[in-house]
Amino acid sequence: MSIFRQILPFGFLVFLCMGATCERTVDLDIDEPPPRLVVNSSFTLGEVVKVSVAKSQSILDNSLPEYLADANVTLYKGDKFIEKLTLYVDPAPRIAPYYTTQSFTPEAATTYTIRVEALGFETIEAHSFIPEPVSLSTLQVSNFNEQEGSGPFYMRYSYQIDLNFEDPIEEDNYYHLNIFQEILSVTIVGADTLIDGRYLKRIDLMQDNPKVISDAMIGGLLLKNNPSEEGFRFQVDLEIVPDFEALGQIYVELRTVSEEYYLYYSTFSRQQNQSDGPFNDPIVIFNNVENGHGYFAGYNFTQDSVSLSF
Repeated sequence: MSIFRQILPFGFLVFLCMGATCERTVDLDIDEPPPRLVVNSSFTLGEVVKVSVAKSQSILDNSLPEYLADANVTLYKGDKFIEKLTLYVDPAPRIAPYYTTQSFTPEAATTYTIRVEALGFETIEAHSFIPEPVSLSTLQVSNFNEQEGSGPFYMRYSYQIDLNFEDPIEEDNYYHLNIFQEILSVTIVGADTLIDGRYLKRIDLMQDNPKVISDAMIGGLLLKNNPSEEGFRFQVDLEIVPDFEALGQIYVELRTVSEEYYLYYSTFSRQQNQSDGPFNDPIVIFNNVENGHGYFAGYNFTQDSVSLSF
């Protein structure tokens, strides 16, 4: 097993220290394998393909990830060359540099291959595709309630969301469910309320179903097939300051994801959500990158929205 860790958000390998009845120092003479390339890419319909490329690090190395600016990243449709990706460095320092296609956007039900070459590293490849989308069959909001919030200027709002979708039964399907509440920035001028802006607040989704995995990377729920014939019910509670904010629509995004996407996000989430303890089985994060680490995974999505009934 490699003693190198992958670059965030790829997670960390589990390092288990075992105690003994007598304390003593043990020197381990272990040759560290050479570093490998780490690839991070989720791609979808109608958007350019973005790929971050970094260098793997030892699990004992707590320094910042080392992203590579001199890699050769190419994209293929089957065996057909499509495009060499171009490095993009975002002016925002918290956003890691990545390689991107310029105009090409992928199609559904088509397998794509990413190939990355860099001096001093083995060439790596990874394959994935974008599944066909699945739409919501039910989406409704009920039991809206408002009451005083935790502070003098706050109001607390609660409501119930019920939703469901028709899962094709011919084969296993994988999903990532996300729900957002639109928050409007408002200015009250006399009897008028002016909307100055908006943002989407992610709703924390809680489920007791053991077949449902809470995603620890970006939020939402990870599903294999539809584990609930009756659908899903979520209770939402949130606070806003009505003098400056108002509730807009509720947006639901149902991602239909590739198996690679589901396995990477679910194993990463299970590792992050696992309680500490010496008797827990180690969880190995899924990797579909040949000769490297990370993931290259496609997904599709459908969106729907519903207004709150006050």
